[in-house]
Amino acid sequence: MRFGREINRLLIGLLFGFALIAAAAAYWAITGAETILQRADNPRRVLAEAAIRRGTIQDRDGTILAESVSDNGVMTRRYLHPEAYSVIGYYSQRHGTGGIEAAFDAILSGSERAASGDLRRRLEEEVLHLPRRGSDIRLTLELDVQRALVDAFAGAHGAAIVMSVPDGGVLGMISQPDFDPNLLDAHWDDLRADPGRPFFNRALQARYQPGSAAQTMLMAGALLTRQPLDTPIENAAAPFQLGDLTLSCAFALPDLELTLRDAYAFACPSPFADLVIQLDVSGVQGLFDTFRIGALPSLIGADTAAVSGGGAAPAPQMIVTADNLLAEALGQGSWGLTSLEMATIAAGIVNDGNAPQPTILAAIRHPDSQTWITADTARPTLAIATISTARGLQDLMRSAAAFGAAGNAARSFLDIGGHVGLAYTGEQTLAWFVGFVTVDIRRAAVVVIVLEDSRDLGLAADIGGTALAQAWETLQSSAAIP
Repeated sequence: MRFGREINRLLIGLLFGFALIAAAAAYWAITGAETILQRADNPRRVLAEAAIRRGTIQDRDGTILAESVSDNGVMTRRYLHPEAYSVIGYYSQRHGTGGIEAAFDAILSGSERAASGDLRRRLEEEVLHLPRRGSDIRLTLELDVQRALVDAFAGAHGAAIVMSVPDGGVLGMISQPDFDPNLLDAHWDDLRADPGRPFFNRALQARYQPGSAAQTMLMAGALLTRQPLDTPIENAAAPFQLGDLTLSCAFALPDLELTLRDAYAFACPSPFADLVIQLDVSGVQGLFDTFRIGALPSLIGADTAAVSGGGAAPAPQMIVTADNLLAEALGQGSWGLTSLEMATIAAGIVNDGNAPQPTILAAIRHPDSQTWITADTARPTLAIATISTARGLQDLMRSAAAFGAAGNAARSFLDIGGHVGLAYTGEQTLAWFVGFVTVDIRRAAVVVIVLEDSRDLGLAADIGGTALAQAWETLQSSAAIP
């Protein structure tokens, strides 16, 4: 009898153990399978990740910028053109993704198609153990524009954006200094410690004070309130004292009379300080609200935070008061713009007051397909100025490029307009150039150049002119993006 009770206990214990094993097996087979797969230390996941053939990244003409190549079944990512390094970013099994690789990771890795229910492909991958294949993407970027920007920067630190109008396609985008993503794993620690912050995407992430680059928006206020543009102003070239900061013209000018048009052409601050007083708090607030300062769009069809390596700092709410009126209006206050945001404003000006929303993804091609599918990135334009105001600003920018401080941007036989500006951020000076070139009655391109720790407005304008000339050539001869 005693042995019977012991046997029963043993049997119950065995049955309970089998039940636990069955429950655990069911959990890990059904509910917990994804938990195992998602663990970073899962060898199966590591091997599967290493075998994924990511899609190619191409420029608007089909030039391959990044591709995956197989080395005994292990895929290695190759980046083929140094000019595109800062925008393409990186893919690494050890360190993840950045830039375009991060923004469109779901497309490039094929996970988007797997999640969307491509049953045939999923069966092939799961049952036949075939490596996953991602889709190719074609960008609006143009390699020749990228090359022109990088060559013209010649090692300077800063950012640049080139955008086509009216579609808003980003033709060029660089952030300097950059790094070679082919050597990322070997140099990761050094890159992280680099004081130049090569991972920081200045074109999308840095909010720069505009300084006298904000004069273009103030000139819109002058046009709207019908201020005289050609009446001489006494001491117009004199420096203006803003607290402890001395603001001066782009170039040293003799103490002479200038018109408001001339003051804009040479980025002289004193006449604009007088204009700000006339516009008053409500006028300046309404003006900057019209230009959507603090509410300008980011890249359509992309995770901008991923492209930029963390996203731009949140746009501060711009509130103008009697105490901060001059500082805010003259671009030395609490607000700043990314290069992309300034390019959007410039695109709105050249597009007769309607700003296109910027985009960088042009088309997608799925595996085993020869057909490119145009990306659905169309969005309505944003009204930032009236037609008459926008055309007035276009003419003022043409004059500044032809006869003023932005003269280095001028190129023979091209319709180029632009404006330069200095800004002061702590101990650093920023040199801005914002400009455009018209291609035909409908199309144009805009450029924004920001040089860090520089007062060389001539260099900023020259880089801008070089980029605009290349953008003009690209748009003149470009094939249609599929």
